[in-house]
This record gives sequence, C-alpha cells and structure tokens, in this order.
Amino acid sequence: MGAERTFTAGLARFFGTARGVLAGIGDDAAVVRNPARDAVLCCDPVVEGVHFAPGTRPGLVGRKAVNRNLSDLAAMGAVPDWLLLSLVLPRGCQPAYRLGLLLGVRAAARRGACTVVGGDVATTDGPLVATVTAVGHLPGRALLRSGARIGDSLHVTGPLGGSSLGHHLTFRPALREGVWLATQPAVHAALDVSDGLLLDLATMLAASGAPGAELDAGSIPVSRAARRLAGGDRERALRRALGDGEDHVLLWAQDPRAALPRGGPLSPAARQPIGRVTGEPGLWLRRPDGGRERLPALGFEHDLGARADRPAGGPGRHGAPGTVARRAPRAR
Repeated sequence: MGAERTFTAGLARFFGTARGVLAGIGDDAAVVRNPARDAVLCCDPVVEGVHFAPGTRPGLVGRKAVNRNLSDLAAMGAVPDWLLLSLVLPRGCQPAYRLGLLLGVRAAARRGACTVVGGDVATTDGPLVATVTAVGHLPGRALLRSGARIGDSLHVTGPLGGSSLGHHLTFRPALREGVWLATQPAVHAALDVSDGLLLDLATMLAASGAPGAELDAGSIPVSRAARRLAGGDRERALRRALGDGEDHVLLWAQDPRAALPRGGPLSPAARQPIGRVTGEPGLWLRRPDGGRERLPALGFEHDLGARADRPAGGPGRHGAPGTVARRAPRAR
C-alpha cells in the first residue's frame, strides 16, 4: 500500500467516527444522516502566505481552517455537523508538521461539536493549502444578509481590529450567539465580519437594498490589539477597527423598538448598538461632538484583476455600498 493510502487510512483512525456517520473516511464519499431537513453548507480555504504567514504553528493553521467555516455557519444561525478536509501539502512536508496541522483541525472540530468525515490529500511545489467544507443544520430559520431595514440598529458580538497580532488564528466562532440570534424575530440580518466592518456592512446593505448606514465613533468596540498597533493613537485604532478584518465576530441588524430578551449568550456590550441603517446613501461616521464623516467601504478583497473602483456586479461610487478600497497584500 502506497504512502497516500496509508496516510488516508490513518486519518480514519485519527478523526474517528460519530453518531449519524453511515460511511466515513475511506470510501469514495461520506454518507451521513442529516439531523434536520435544511442543511447549511460553506467552504473556505487557508493558503500559506495569504491567510497565514510561513512559519505559523501548524496547529493554529488547522484551527483557522476549521473556524473560518464555523464562523460562516454561526452567521447563518446554523449548528455544525460534518467537515470535509482537503489538504494540498508542499512536497517534503514533514510528518511532524502534518500531525500538528491535523491536531489543530481535530481540536477545532471537537470544540465546534462536529466531525471530519472525509476529504482528500495532494502534494504540490507551491504553498500549503487547507480547504474545509462544513455542513450544518438549522434548528430554526436561516439568518441572511439580506433582511436589514432602514431604521434597524447595528450590533457586533465582539471587539474589532488588530487581528494580525494573533486573533486571526485564535478566534472562536460565535456559534451560540448565532443560533440564539436566529431565534429572535427582531433580528433581521446577520453576517460574519471577515473582510472588515465597513466592507462587510456595505455587503449587508447591498444585499438588503438599503441605501446606507451611520456608525457612532464612540460606540465602536476597539480591540486592545488595535490600540497596540496604533501606538495609543485613538483615531488610528478606530480606523483599524473599521477596516482591518478577520475579526470573525457577527454583525447583525435588528428592530430597535424590540429589545432582545435577557439571558442568552450575548455580552452587555453586544447589546449596545454601534450604529443604524439609514435612508441616506453611503457609509457615515458620527463623532461624539456631532460631526459627520463619509467613509469608504474599506476592507480586504482578493485581487481577481477587476478595477479597484468597480466592484463585481456593476459600477460603484467612492463610499457607496459595494465600493472596495483596496489595500496592499498581506497575510489574512
């Protein structure tokens, strides 16, 4: 038996099985029993040099590969069930590195109460790529990006900015928060903040057909890491919170007249609004002194060769929902 098949056979023992797995690792495809009528599926890769820097501990790489997907499920109000793992390993990748990567995947899967049931492995002369496909189910309704309404208040589940200091590798998906928010009729829309608050907010507005939003500068939860990277400069720290990305908190819009019930997984800070959806086009920042500033939709997008001032799907204006202000490439 060749090295690849020996490795694959070892994966079946490494990840084990779970209730509802009818055929797991080792067949042409997995067969699982879906615990609900509506399945939720997503797929995200992590690429060396793009999503993590060379030399990053393999366990953190495996953890991020899983948690990026679980954060997407959380934004939909879904519960994770199954994972597929595809590894494209650099030639000469050492067994100790592979094991560390798999340990990170397994640890994140266990924390998310889901199971790896299949995938594939290949080798390349290029960088390491780990792609996870996650399958979950909906206990209730699906939270979509497209339900925000003019007048809705905007909220996030945690602090923003400075993720490059380590949060982008160690974040925990807001799974409990997502499922709980989906049970609240007052919550109209949600998404995972991965590309930056401003760009992801613009994405929500575009999906919802809402003209714009206003954020309160004094209400944006700025992370300690953002303050550290800003060298104590409050304005620079705020800008990082608005555009750094890879925060992997949930952004949601809700009816401000209907307070969410007490209890549940939300922190007191998450219950406080950071802004509102408005009928005025564009993204705006309101200062504590009452001054207002129009903001570009800063964030990260992979460069697919499109013009920076023309988002996919049609022309855009500087500062209007859907406009992308590109940054220099960096690991994310």
